[in-house]
Amino acid sequence: MPVADKIPMCSVVVPCFNAEGTIEATLSSVLAQTAADIEIIVVDDGSEDGSAGIVERLIATDARIRLIQQDNAGVAAARNAGILSARARLIALIDADDLWTPDHLALHLFRFAVFPELGVSFSTARFIDADGTVCGMARPKLTGLVPADLLASNPTTTCSTLVVRRDVFRDVGLFRTEMRHNEDQEWLFRVTLSGWVLSGVADLSVSYRTSPEGLASDLEGMRRGFDTMLVEARKLAPTLVARHEARATARTYRYLARRALRLGRPPSIARGYILTALKTSPMMLLSEPRATLATLAAALIPKALDYIPSRTARA
Repeated sequence: MPVADKIPMCSVVVPCFNAEGTIEATLSSVLAQTAADIEIIVVDDGSEDGSAGIVERLIATDARIRLIQQDNAGVAAARNAGILSARARLIALIDADDLWTPDHLALHLFRFAVFPELGVSFSTARFIDADGTVCGMARPKLTGLVPADLLASNPTTTCSTLVVRRDVFRDVGLFRTEMRHNEDQEWLFRVTLSGWVLSGVADLSVSYRTSPEGLASDLEGMRRGFDTMLVEARKLAPTLVARHEARATARTYRYLARRALRLGRPPSIARGYILTALKTSPMMLLSEPRATLATLAAALIPKALDYIPSRTARA
């Protein structure tokens, strides 16, 4: 069978927008995978920099890479375009500024071979800054994940940790293109409702890059994204959402407070978020005292920021 017609073990989808400073390193980490039977689909989402040129140069050296170019439509639309173009039964996602360790795909391919009920596999991420310096590590809940967990946080941290069985997209659909924030959390909520297993491993195989210019710095955008996610979740599971909405909302506002502090925003912004969290769910002080009290203290006394426990990027 000609190489071009051979179905790879895994398709890797890379949405890309104005990522000329990081896309080569990202693709190099994908090309270095020990599980080499892959195709790499880069979806250029209307970049205005040299991203596409860098990808085209790499295509000349490795035929596993393909480039799709489209007008700017957002990261969800770019991911969807790559997923629809993918040929493999397993689809891995990575953003254009993140990195994988060489064993990342092999780790997940093994899990899918052993666990036929597994729909989405994820690994643990370390946080790196714009220069690649490690600045934290996620400690998410890995197993026994249920829809209520996905309302309250995103244990997978980032799409770059995800490897997905193609049949999951068939059953639950693609990412919502109208959402610019929380679109992955909303999709994962649908996955857990569907009956597919979402499960992670503690292996640190992803480096998740955070920067002041990234989507995770748009705090109000993230808040609106959470509100949209709740609206969509209510359509699917109104009773479940009514039961868990207060806790989920409080955890989101607590995360926004922590994120505001990490970004160096005025302490008043962090105070507003954490006080809203406590007003929404006062019991958070008893059910999750360490993270809540540390965040409250940091909002009142910024030097206390160093004592906030590092958990998932969005919890």
